[in-house]
Amino acid sequence: MSRVCGVIAEYNPFHNGHLWQLKEIRRRLQPDVLVVVMSGNFVQRGEVALVDKWQRTKMALAAGVDLVVELPIYASVQPADIFALEALRLLQQLGVTDLVFGSENPELDYLTVARKIQKIPRQAAAFQDYRQTYATQLNQLLERYLGFQLTKPNQMLGLAYAQASLQLNYPLNFHPYLRTGLTEHNQVTLQGEISSATAIRTAIQAGRAYQETVPATSWALLEQKPHYYWSQFYPLLRYRLLTATAADLQAIYQMNEGLQYKLQQAAVSATDFTNFLYQIKSKRFTWARLRRLCLYTVLNLTTEQMQEMRMRAYLHVLGFNQVGQQHLHVLKSQNLTLPVITKVTQKLGNRQGIMARAIQADRLLLLGQAPEQNFGRRPLYQREV
Repeated sequence: MSRVCGVIAEYNPFHNGHLWQLKEIRRRLQPDVLVVVMSGNFVQRGEVALVDKWQRTKMALAAGVDLVVELPIYASVQPADIFALEALRLLQQLGVTDLVFGSENPELDYLTVARKIQKIPRQAAAFQDYRQTYATQLNQLLERYLGFQLTKPNQMLGLAYAQASLQLNYPLNFHPYLRTGLTEHNQVTLQGEISSATAIRTAIQAGRAYQETVPATSWALLEQKPHYYWSQFYPLLRYRLLTATAADLQAIYQMNEGLQYKLQQAAVSATDFTNFLYQIKSKRFTWARLRRLCLYTVLNLTTEQMQEMRMRAYLHVLGFNQVGQQHLHVLKSQNLTLPVITKVTQKLGNRQGIMARAIQADRLLLLGQAPEQNFGRRPLYQREV
């Protein structure tokens, strides 16, 4: 049986830590195929990716990835549990046998922890304390029933992958790798050749040197423009909040607990996105949760639309090399349950098409001078060097 290794990534942007991980996968696991499910133009923390999905696909292919498939917005801009579940649903279709992910605690047996969590009484996990975030309440639950906490973001994501694997009845070999250089997920200053994506984005926005932190292909692509930041799109969000009714906003995905009133009030006085976030921040909601809500709002994504997209999943292929292309041919011959999309047609993108909402969301980038993101685009092909 072929070993197909899968990575769930954002590559925002692709940096030396990502390159190290791919090299380690090749060295340790020697996969027949290396597949990446990569967030499209919008990422889990509720931001527009620094550069578009095609540029980041080029970075991944240049680093040796065989096949890149898009994680669409209905999955990529979600809390960890939904993000993991939808990503694994795609990996399952792609025939992935081994999941590799970075972790602050690679020794932890994530599947064993997930099985223990399944045995916790359902009523104990209600998460109804509105004074605390979901993550805080989850850790309190783990400490109460299992005797330990998972406080780091990649630990939490690894656990979410394990829980999704059990939920889907999808057996996977788990390979958590220690995050190279011990860089913190939110580290905002460059730390030599191995730095966090957050630090690299911060350096790029500030016009500081960052070349040593990324592979040559990434650097060449990142030096091109446009780049995307929330500051560019905040005027659109502010206009939306100042002109929409509270009832209209209530239909937005995850707009609950009266948040529409708080957002509308902050939009009156906040002239920039950073100040806006500080005005709406509370102990109940994380920064990422609020940024995601802002993104849903500016894209006008309702609860009904997000649920509809999740029910109509697909595999949108962004790029491959010869190995990845051959793997895709084999998969297609196995009668996949999800449609494989290598060309976005008008039928797929019309009002009733399965990509309609995703295409609508991607058009936000056109306001930032991006090229067309879907129509007329074919998977990128990486020739062997």
